[in-house]
Amino acid sequence: MDSKQTTKHDTEVGYVVNTRDFLVYLDGFPSVHINDLVESESGPRGWITSLSKDLVEVLMLDEGKVKPHDAFHLLPDALGLAVGEFLLGRAINPVGVPIDGKGQLQKTKDVKIYPLDKPAPGIEAREFINEQFLTGITTVDSLIPIGKGQRELILGDAHSGKTQFLLDVIVNQKGSNVICVYASIGKSAVSVRNLIDSLRANNALAYTIIVAASSSESAPLIFLTPKTAFTVAEYFQKQGKEVLLILDDLLIHAKIHREISLLSQRPPGKESYPGDTFHQHASLIERAGNFSKEAGSGSITALPVAELNLSDFTTLIPTNLMAMTDGHLLFKSSLYAQGQRPSIDISLSVSRVGRQTQDRLSNLLSTKIRLLLAEAADLETIARFSSELPAQTRLTLLQKELIMEIIKQDPLTAIPKKIQLLLLSLPFTTFLQDKNKAFIEKYKKVLIEAFLKDPTLSKIGKGMDKIKTEEELIKILEGAGGVLTKICQ
Repeated sequence: MDSKQTTKHDTEVGYVVNTRDFLVYLDGFPSVHINDLVESESGPRGWITSLSKDLVEVLMLDEGKVKPHDAFHLLPDALGLAVGEFLLGRAINPVGVPIDGKGQLQKTKDVKIYPLDKPAPGIEAREFINEQFLTGITTVDSLIPIGKGQRELILGDAHSGKTQFLLDVIVNQKGSNVICVYASIGKSAVSVRNLIDSLRANNALAYTIIVAASSSESAPLIFLTPKTAFTVAEYFQKQGKEVLLILDDLLIHAKIHREISLLSQRPPGKESYPGDTFHQHASLIERAGNFSKEAGSGSITALPVAELNLSDFTTLIPTNLMAMTDGHLLFKSSLYAQGQRPSIDISLSVSRVGRQTQDRLSNLLSTKIRLLLAEAADLETIARFSSELPAQTRLTLLQKELIMEIIKQDPLTAIPKKIQLLLLSLPFTTFLQDKNKAFIEKYKKVLIEAFLKDPTLSKIGKGMDKIKTEEELIKILEGAGGVLTKICQ
């Protein structure tokens, strides 16, 4: 820091003219910039968010009473966060204060401060997304794949299993060298504590960082949560790591942004949201991606979450989020109530980037299954009005029933990708043509174990890289029908 800056910080002072809850307006500070930090004489810090001809608008980050005529001094650093390996396994608030009861962060002396609000990297810093991000969950990996660096919206009802799904994805990254960053935006303190406890119980904290501002925190802290989470994710991405970033939930974030804007008397737009809501979210989401060597390599795979009532998901924020992401997974509480885990509606879920990351065999099998599920949905309508159905119709409906049972997955379980493909191919063999979903429910774990350990069946999995088409795989499994029948007796 040069002497000119030192003089500036020593001499520039602002005085409180007006306060509105967490918003403070100051007179003074002739040469400040947006994102500079100021501190009152009594201690609380604030973040400069807007400049007008006469006043400086400040969002207060710390608790403490501020009253008219109080003096504020400019701090030497702009809004930023100390980031490093010391954050792994920890939970912090958006300004870097630990909230997990484990004491102070073990920072090194040479730790750098990274800005929270920075522009997304340009097109020259990005690489084509060509590698699949594996979640260990059959529905996603095989039918609605996600690529490393993709932005996939998690959309759905309350109580539809979204949080458990996200927890499963984090736990399933164990041993994969993926760093997980979970941003809990305006959730209850109890849900944050439950998340930490669940990750600890499943040995997933070691590679996870939680950034949380609970619903009881001030609006500015909640608003900063996703910015802090992206700053943490970018640090690890620039070390060449693969990062999974979860933003839970951006609908709450939009409401907080609306609250701040209305309090600052900015003109409201559609649904009373300010006009820059789309910009706020898009500038965040664009910071994810798959990056070039010059930009540090690595990737940030973003899973923004929006919890809403699916009877009306054409409102402003959900449609905005759909427009700025690469697809969405649609969770339904009705499917959850029927026992479908995860409760993803396959027909209404989309991955616009993930399919290009799948190998040819996975892609062909996925297409075959999706076409069968669509055909079965049409036939189910006809079947309601007929007591006798053609054999092919009965077979199609049976295959759909078997597939839906196969993709059911217990919480905190991971299924290897090759095993997923083997299981999903079985409904197209004669081995399962006289079985029902009760058979799958009873023997699914047995089949998984057999494909992993049985000498004959494990050879199929090991040789799958040489199999070119789904028909070839089905034919090979057809030949192993005798072994499968013996195992399931």
